[in-house]
Amino acid sequence: MLVTLEARTAQGTGNLFVKKYAVKNLVGNVAKLYHRFCADGSLDPNKVKGKLVLCELGGWGADSVVKGIGGEGIILESEQYLDAAQIFMAPATMVNATVSDAVNNYIHSTMSPSAVIHKSQEVRVPAPFVASFSSRGPNPGSERILKPDVAAPGIDILASFTPLKSLTGLKGDTQYSRFSLMSGTSMACPHVAGIAAYIKSFHPTWTAAAIKSAILTTAKSMSSRVNNDAEFAYGAGQINPDRARNPGLVYDMDEMSYIQFLCHEGYDGSSLSVLVGSKSINCSSLLPGLGYDALNYPTMQLSVRNEQEPTTGVFRRTVTNVGPSASIYNATIKAPLGVEIAVKPNSLSFSRASQKRSFKVVVKAKPMSRPQILSGSLIWKSNRHIVRSPIVIFKALD
Repeated sequence: MLVTLEARTAQGTGNLFVKKYAVKNLVGNVAKLYHRFCADGSLDPNKVKGKLVLCELGGWGADSVVKGIGGEGIILESEQYLDAAQIFMAPATMVNATVSDAVNNYIHSTMSPSAVIHKSQEVRVPAPFVASFSSRGPNPGSERILKPDVAAPGIDILASFTPLKSLTGLKGDTQYSRFSLMSGTSMACPHVAGIAAYIKSFHPTWTAAAIKSAILTTAKSMSSRVNNDAEFAYGAGQINPDRARNPGLVYDMDEMSYIQFLCHEGYDGSSLSVLVGSKSINCSSLLPGLGYDALNYPTMQLSVRNEQEPTTGVFRRTVTNVGPSASIYNATIKAPLGVEIAVKPNSLSFSRASQKRSFKVVVKAKPMSRPQILSGSLIWKSNRHIVRSPIVIFKALD
């Protein structure tokens, strides 16, 4: 059973809070730090029985500890996981530090603090948004490649669940169900894998790069007002399975494309051999990759380092026609303030399927004195398709 407790105070009789820092009679040599987290063995059962307990999140299991020694519920302070439902063994709620401080101040303001467990209420929030626990960019592996690539559903995903394990997996939990809610990138990943398989069923000869391109260039744009980290939170946007199976154009790559990129990134010798699985490849004998990032990627990212002079990046791209044989695509550029973006040519004409056309995108950014991220885009549009590539310009923390 998933139960939520609303942390509201009330006068009169009610369940009592245990004071956050006043739990004594610790067992053995348990450090005082641990009773803040309601760790196993750190609480006095006589003071917890029949009461609500205010704890800090130091690791999952505080609800198991509190319930195991007779507590009625828990208020858990955390700056993480507040945007996803959690399953607890007892009535519980998660609050941020500000609310926790208010509760703690109330506890210390009266000799008989009390609380009321109210019925859960639905709260509407802006969506889609990227969860606080999801990793953000910039890409630690290469400042030239935008990561994450795309956003997918990963919050409160309802799915089948094994009846052989309790819902929390914690000691003393007797809650079992054939269905459960879970959150995480481990929930988002299967959605993307399913879309890839879906696209592959329509296009069995497509490469992994083509499938990835289809997913990214058809993703729905997301709002930077809802997601402050912009593309560093959601990449190309929210996945759109229906559009992804018919993208119009794809940015395709072969094995050599990746090798040229690795050479461009500075890999060589033994490090390249480990990644490629061959000792016969030498970067000096290969044609260099083209452009700022040396990769035919469906997104573009420019890192600004110079605080005195403008930074320019030239991105070279090739698209393959996977839509109608006769197609004309025209370019639309969206450039943020302080950035100039130009595409040459600005129109692509195709006369047959699988035909390729190349173009270059020149991005020129003014100097940046502080860390920031600017969002632009290149859209190729025909009478039937919209192919969008985000263009990110950023200055990282020094």
